[in-house]
Amino acid sequence: MRWISRLGPRVAPGSAVLLIASTLCCLRPEVASAGGADCMPTYYRAKSPACIDAIFAAIQQAPPRTVPNNLVGFLAELFRSSSKERERILTATSSDYLKSVTLTSLWLAGLTEEARRFAATNNLSAPLEQLAKSSLVALDAIKPSSLPGDNDLLIGAYMASGNTDFIQRILGNYSSADDEMVRDGLRMGFMMSKFGPNLAPKGRAPVMTRVACEKYQCKSDARRLLRVMTLASALWALQSLSQQDERIKKTLNSFFTGDPRLKTSFLIEQNAFANYLTTVVGLTALNNPAGGEPSPGYAAMSKSADIYEKLGPANEAFAPLQDIKK
Repeated sequence: MRWISRLGPRVAPGSAVLLIASTLCCLRPEVASAGGADCMPTYYRAKSPACIDAIFAAIQQAPPRTVPNNLVGFLAELFRSSSKERERILTATSSDYLKSVTLTSLWLAGLTEEARRFAATNNLSAPLEQLAKSSLVALDAIKPSSLPGDNDLLIGAYMASGNTDFIQRILGNYSSADDEMVRDGLRMGFMMSKFGPNLAPKGRAPVMTRVACEKYQCKSDARRLLRVMTLASALWALQSLSQQDERIKKTLNSFFTGDPRLKTSFLIEQNAFANYLTTVVGLTALNNPAGGEPSPGYAAMSKSADIYEKLGPANEAFAPLQDIKK
């Protein structure tokens, strides 16, 4: 029986780097889909039962290797808001995989009595006991901090309801983060959005995660780095979703423009990312041969890219390029 797990706040020192790498690899920009069904992101607009049936049918044909957090959040909000749809799903769920997802979603929704009845009917007493002992909190209490999966739970809840309060709760993590974490979270989020979990374009060494691990001392306590990753994955996911969802786009823009501190950091990192992309293109075009003496332009661009990738301040990262222009 598989049920949702949430990354705990502490990890063994020796496993920190492995945890960070595995978490990054599990993050996906297409957080909007579950089991191959593509109607979930827009479910809240029509709230069609046929969409739910399509999601469940796709999952039964090809169950994901792990429980998608966005699906659990989606069902949790659906169960809270529609008793009719909840009863229809509870009576129609047949596969063991979907039963485990349903049980977890009931628990996340705060419907503990319904979860107990469902567990008793479907011989799920052991998973129910695990849930009761777990750190899984009710949907209303989730405020993302150092658990990237919490972002997806709330995104799923938004898809079921269209309630942008869930998106605001995700973004609220930026409001309470210090300036350094905000800047690094934005930078890693922009890199994820373009290059995926490696945070590096082809031909460049993927150093950003290692540097961030060292900067935030993840080997002794991974919580601070996990918070930066939670911030980064939030930006990655919401920017991706905003391309097709005006509510998310408006909420995202209003959030950053409405806070002077965050607006400044966002604009700095947005411009720095654009400069980085231009720099990478320039490096590819110049294509300095191995062992050859690099041109001043190539050396300056290489230095700028290196500073940026190692989370150096944006003004320092592109200072070498200013020297070339002069």
